[in-house]
Amino acid sequence: MPEITHNKRTMLNMYSRNAGRLANMKRPRFIVNALIRTFSRKYSISLNDYIIPENGFRSFNEFFTRNLKPGLRVIENGIVSPVDGSIYSYGNIETDTNIFVKHKKFRVKELIKSDTNIFKSFIVLYLSPANYHRVHAPFDMKINEILYIPGTLKSVRESRVMKAEELYCKNERIILNGDSEFGKFSFVLVGALMVGKIKLCFTDSTQSNIKRSCCSVTSLDNPFIINKGDELVYFEFGSSVILLLDNQTFTNINFEINESIKLGQRLNT
Repeated sequence: MPEITHNKRTMLNMYSRNAGRLANMKRPRFIVNALIRTFSRKYSISLNDYIIPENGFRSFNEFFTRNLKPGLRVIENGIVSPVDGSIYSYGNIETDTNIFVKHKKFRVKELIKSDTNIFKSFIVLYLSPANYHRVHAPFDMKINEILYIPGTLKSVRESRVMKAEELYCKNERIILNGDSEFGKFSFVLVGALMVGKIKLCFTDSTQSNIKRSCCSVTSLDNPFIINKGDELVYFEFGSSVILLLDNQTFTNINFEINESIKLGQRLNT
């Protein structure tokens, strides 16, 4: 059984890598343009909010990781949403360090591969294929550690999360650990089916889906200082982010489950 599980994981990851390669193809141009038009229609994507290169997008990935026009997202006070997406779940982390997402239980220790029990609240945000796929800092961050955890690349859409056990704990992910004015945090960037890569914007030392089979930890003697609202990461297809804090901040937030949210909107009450 472990061999079957390993083979399935390998195939899913290879599928996502190959999809990523195809999405980076720049020729033939008419196919690239047709794919972008079809995708935009399917997901009702308006490009009015985005920067379009003078000669158009050279590849599907360039389109998918498109940048917003400056000034379109207002960064409010407090802890803000790091993404355009929707609220999947939020609340307390139980004394046995479990969180619940779509009525499914996830173990925090498995999610972040740590025995720590300092985290007290969490929020999960989902990015659909239609969303802007760059992730920004929700507050001023001092990143002390970067953790890469290999895993499978299954879909994280709602129907899959409701069916699969410990899905977030099984998918490939990158975790940013550090300190902020709002306490210690763990920022989990979860890979998913068709995610060619998760790329950090502030360092080239870590990226996802590169045939790595073991965890890697990068402890930083000189922490990365990221200002609130600055770009952190981008996904080469849809996925989820999970933010853990060592206090009760996410017990109550300004949004309801499944409600849409924009980058920069205030989360904490």
